[in-house]
Order: sequence, then structure tokens, then C-alpha cells
Amino acid sequence: MGNNNQTISCKNLRRFGVEIELNSFDQRNRPLGYEFGNVPDGIQYIANIVHKTVKEKVFIQKWQNNHNNDSWILKPDSSCGIEVCTPVLKGMKGIKKICSVVNAFSNNKKIIADSRCSFHVHVDVNDLSKEEVATIISWWIKCEYLFMQLVPLKRKRNKYCQMLSFSSIFNNVEIDLYNPSFLVSNLGQHKYFSMNTYHMVNRKRNTIEFRIMDESSCLNYFDSKNYILLLLHFIDCCLKKGMPKKYDATNSFTGYAWLDADEFMQFLKL
Repeated sequence: MGNNNQTISCKNLRRFGVEIELNSFDQRNRPLGYEFGNVPDGIQYIANIVHKTVKEKVFIQKWQNNHNNDSWILKPDSSCGIEVCTPVLKGMKGIKKICSVVNAFSNNKKIIADSRCSFHVHVDVNDLSKEEVATIISWWIKCEYLFMQLVPLKRKRNKYCQMLSFSSIFNNVEIDLYNPSFLVSNLGQHKYFSMNTYHMVNRKRNTIEFRIMDESSCLNYFDSKNYILLLLHFIDCCLKKGMPKKYDATNSFTGYAWLDADEFMQFLKL
């Protein structure tokens, strides 16, 4: 409950999917014989745990991009060993499935997630216009510093999670930085920004991806639950607030300057 007496709902029904990264049992980033289709050590064991936990279809496959999953998919990941991809989920029912799987991982001593692992959330924006997606991007830039304060230093210094605020794409003063097409297309250059439109721009799926969370969410269901809820709530706040107006030195909610902690909480109505 905030000072404005507004209650924050956890009943968001925007669809999402999650990638949970884990270490292979032999700690290799790539299995021996990767080029011949060999799978990481322990991937069958982990797939069995997922199946027993959620009682749903689970497939093991070689690495490739998957879209609109209707099942759980496990595949090799060259940065850490194993990637667990959820089906398309929504609401607390979907979050509870993730929590049950993450909790099962945390209770098994064979399963490890070290600093090479991370927790990625893809949020569906198929119902949004390009202008609305640009609005989310703009507020993410303004809130990015505070979001980064929520994660360990290693995520701030990570080539797989580059801060938009420090990206060279915003250096050209001749470009209208408030242009929705510019924002959406440039965040799709690669998928290693803290938040990106890579899959959306490359016409694979209409999602935006958030990559800041570290391995804690891969083995701690409380962290994973709250992180997903925070992202969904953030998106709702962005859409209600609308695109930030061009910079006005008397109003910190304009332009792309970072919000401070109090302003961040005010924006989120927390």
C-alpha cells in the first residue's frame, strides 16, 4: 500500500516465458562432441525433475531458438551448460509452476547454478503498438540504474547484460531519441542489452527480454517470483504513465535522466 492508498495487484495476465540457466554436471560450458549433437551431462536428470514436478511435456533438443513453446524445453547453453525454457505462461498459475521447478532444483544437491548462469524473462507485447513498446523502453532507461542496484556487481559488468544507458546507440544527437521506430529497432541489434527487442525486430516473436537477474533466481523461488511480478508491474506502470516528455530541467520525470530511489518507488506506486 503506497501513500496514495492504491493497492498493487498481483493478478497480471500478460503472458511471459522464462529461461533458467544451470550448470552441466561436469561443469563444461559445452559437452564433449557438441558439434555431433551430444547433450550436456545431467540434462536428462534435470528434465526428469521438471517432468515429475509439473507433470507436463518436457523435451531435450540441440540448441536453437524456440518460440511460443507449449512444453518445457531443455537444451545446451554455451555460457553455462544447460538452459531450461518454460512454455508460454501467465498469471500466478504460471509463476507458481516456475516456483515449483526452481524449488525442486534448489532442493537437489546435484543441481548447481554458478556465476555463469542467469535468469531471463521474455514478456509478450503482441497486444502493444510500437509506441507503447517504445514507452516501456524509455522508462526502462530512466529506471535502469535502480534495477541494476537490485542485482550483484557481476551483472553490471557483464557483456551478456549491457546497460542501455551506456550504449553508443544514444550518442547521435541528430537522431530523435523519442522516435518509437528508432528505439525499437536499435534495441534489436543484439540480445545482450539489459532489456532488448531482439526477437521482436527479427520477426521471431513479439516479446521483449529482460536479462539482468543473476543465478539467484535459478535456485531461489522467492527471488524468481518477485522478479517476474516486479517486471510485469513495471510494464503496467509504463503503459499507464505514457511516453516521457522531452527533457525539462525542473521535472525529473522527463527526458532520459535516471530517476532516484524515491522517484523510482513513486513511479512504481510502492
